[in-house]
Amino acid sequence: MRNREEEVSANIAARRRGARGRGLARQLAEQTPNPAATQADFAGASQMMTQLLQMQQEMQQQMQQQIQQQMQMQQQVQQQIQMQMQQQVQTTARPAQSIESYYERFHRLNPPMFDGGADPLVAETWIREVEKMFKALQYPKEVKVRSAIPMLKGNAEFWWTAIEAALEGEDELPTWEEFKKMFYDQYFPESVRISKENEFLSLRQTDDMTVLEYANKFTELGRFCPQMIEIERSKANRFEQGLRDEIRPRLLVLIFTSYGEALERALKVEADLKKSGKERGEQKRPETSRNLMNRPRNFEGPPNKKKKFKACYYCDKMHSGPCLKRMGACFICGQPGHIARDCPNKKKVESEPSRPTDQMQRGAAWVYALTRQDASTSDRVVAGMIPINSVDASVLFDSGATHSFISSKFSASLHLMPDKLDEPLLVATPLKKTVVVDSVHKNCIIQIEDRKLWLT
Repeated sequence: MRNREEEVSANIAARRRGARGRGLARQLAEQTPNPAATQADFAGASQMMTQLLQMQQEMQQQMQQQIQQQMQMQQQVQQQIQMQMQQQVQTTARPAQSIESYYERFHRLNPPMFDGGADPLVAETWIREVEKMFKALQYPKEVKVRSAIPMLKGNAEFWWTAIEAALEGEDELPTWEEFKKMFYDQYFPESVRISKENEFLSLRQTDDMTVLEYANKFTELGRFCPQMIEIERSKANRFEQGLRDEIRPRLLVLIFTSYGEALERALKVEADLKKSGKERGEQKRPETSRNLMNRPRNFEGPPNKKKKFKACYYCDKMHSGPCLKRMGACFICGQPGHIARDCPNKKKVESEPSRPTDQMQRGAAWVYALTRQDASTSDRVVAGMIPINSVDASVLFDSGATHSFISSKFSASLHLMPDKLDEPLLVATPLKKTVVVDSVHKNCIIQIEDRKLWLT
């Protein structure tokens, strides 16, 4: 019994000692201060905040993209609904018609017949006329061929019969574009189209053609070269290149953005030339018999050849070659520096017999500079470099020259065959000598910056 009491007393004492130990540990822990935050702790917290911000931004971007996609889908749905509504309106406004009713409407317009003649332009015109009627009647594409077939007669009808035989077993007729290709291959072949295209590219305004007549021809042939007339600036440039020599230089200083601008300017220049020529004609004195006798033979045609020349826009007289009056040259020998009454060759010309009718005639020309040394001593000559047919040329811009001349060496570098002149030129040089020029290079292209000029 006593031993049991001693054990209980010992356990109670042990519990009291443990309680006192835990209290002391708690007091020591409360008295110990917390450790200070380090830089590593701050860096970790900052990195965590940055990651949270990035995650938030990514979530916002994803939400915005989802919203945009939803809006685009809504717009597409609205567009589809609008297209369906428009189609329904068109179907209601234009009820379905049979092929017979389309043909009846087409026949009321009295469409042209085509018999397969030899003229390819007639075939091209027939297609254009039929397509105009299709457009006016708002023809659907599936009935165009069926409406055009009855308009084929003669050889053209035989041609189509052979086509139908070759297509036997096909469920549908060719489309209109397929029909046009087969039709053109037969009656308006590619060789003819290329020929008409070249005719357009080489079109020039002749001396007896007004600007308006040239413009009409330009429009007529332009349809065979659509790649050039589709761009207004290219169309204007091509129109300008074909104008007469009296008109074209007055347009070169301008850059036209449309064909209409070039045509309007050319018409004004033509009107000014006619007006100035008329005024000079009214002020011109009647020629005496002596003046007629002293007219230089170099500019008269052979008596047995009735050669017609255009009236010069400067002196209003009929002659070929450059205007001697404008050059200030002698009417007898064609050389500058003196007039006819002081010509040293006057007596020789009056005393020599008339030349045979087949004798070669020569015009007159003048150039002030032939070398860079001449250019440096002249105030009317400027030297420079310009590509001619993509070949760089050292050029002297001579404002007093009547023609443009090139050396024989540069002529060979062009790799072009020159044409012979009908009337060789006697060219007066600064050395008071004359040089005979008997050939010319035509259809050359010079380039000044980004502008190309066609020289005829």
